[in-house]
Amino acid sequence: MDLYAWVGEDELGSGEIGLKQGYTRAGLVPLVAIRRDKMDNPNLLRQLVGQAARYGKTIRLVRFTEVEVVKEIEPDGK
Repeated sequence: MDLYAWVGEDELGSGEIGLKQGYTRAGLVPLVAIRRDKMDNPNLLRQLVGQAARYGKTIRLVRFTEVEVVKEIEPDGK
């Protein structure tokens, strides 16, 4: 399984990399999806271009690939 996410450095200069957020019909959400095409939404891209310009920080679309299942939670709570 792959996940696609928009990531970038914290706008306030902490140096930490984190998930970018964007406004969608569901409200302000972390920009992560399983489908790559969802990450190219023109409205989200405009928001990200604005964030990058406003804060002078590069924002990248990255692909995360499952390497290991660290923990599982079963439907019965086990």
